Amino acid sequence: MEEENALVELIDSYESYLNESFRELWGKVNIEYDKLEAYSVIGGLLSRQVTLSIQMARSPNILNGHSGPLFLRAMTDLHIALSWIMLDLVERSKKYILHGLGEEKLLIEHYKKEIEDYPDSPNKEQIEQLINIKSTWINSQRREFFVEVNLGHWAQLDYRKMAQEADCEGLYKFAYKPFSHAAHNMWPHVSMYNCKDCESPLHKHHLIPELFEAPLDIDFLFRSCKYVHMAYELFVDKFNLELESPMPLEWWWDYFEEEKESDSERT
Repeated sequence: MEEENALVELIDSYESYLNESFRELWGKVNIEYDKLEAYSVIGGLLSRQVTLSIQMARSPNILNGHSGPLFLRAMTDLHIALSWIMLDLVERSKKYILHGLGEEKLLIEHYKKEIEDYPDSPNKEQIEQLINIKSTWINSQRREFFVEVNLGHWAQLDYRKMAQEADCEGLYKFAYKPFSHAAHNMWPHVSMYNCKDCESPLHKHHLIPELFEAPLDIDFLFRSCKYVHMAYELFVDKFNLELESPMPLEWWWDYFEEEKESDSERT
């Protein structure tokens, strides 16, 4: 019970910190009004990074080897993209937006083909509503007929090359790639987390499926905090910001130092 209370206290404190520090950080960014679209992109990506960390904290049952890597893979992916965009803010933000709009346009065409192929489908009205909503969203940013569909990578580079250009190669090698094993259900992850050795010697101890309960590991939340910290650093360095709030990792270490001192006083 005491451990549960300590975890709840950590989660509440961490979420409050992220909310306050995010608003302070973004509030100090001097937005250039001839580059509004670019600031929308990096602001949205910063918000998503913080949101993912908050969602991890709110869901302690996912802080394990089954689910934690799924969030961390998304966060490392985001950091590489954000770092790369920051190197050429206007042009790379534009590429990011146009690719996203193109993806939605392609999805609209798939919906239209679905109606064409199955005109009597009971889902026809719902699909038509989706087409209208998505078309309105695209046209709110670009005239739909100007939007091109690009079936390649939005940055025209793979993530390894993006990471190299953005000085994130270590993150790519030691976080993005390993977490991809979980996100893409690859054998290194599945064999360790979803299989066990068969006990029959006749079967040569091959692996058989098993449902394992992976233990809660607060390290997954720590890593999430670290990736938020890295995103904050991008903004602080890019825009020469000075924050009153501590940086995320500073907050993390201070929190546990204070907890340790409180435990010592109680004993």
